[in-house]
Amino acid sequence: MVYPAHRHSHSDGLGCGGADRASGARLGVTATGAADGTDEQSLARDMIDVLGAKAAAVARDNARTAALAGRRPQATFWLRVLGLIQQRGTVQG
Repeated sequence: MVYPAHRHSHSDGLGCGGADRASGARLGVTATGAADGTDEQSLARDMIDVLGAKAAAVARDNARTAALAGRRPQATFWLRVLGLIQQRGTVQG
């Protein structure tokens, strides 16, 4: 799913920085993907297609936001997606 960046504005400032603002989108996903990682692979591919070089920055920001919010499963999910994006050679932001 794609959400507008303002949907995730928090009073503490989480999720309202760099990558979200640059891409104009915030990607929300539940970290209950298949054990073989097909959800991560599909999301990484879609993010690269849509965001190009900004895909890594968005995934990194999503992982950071989830970690700071105490959502370890989601943070781990986004770190796996980030790794896949980086493996595909997308420029890191």
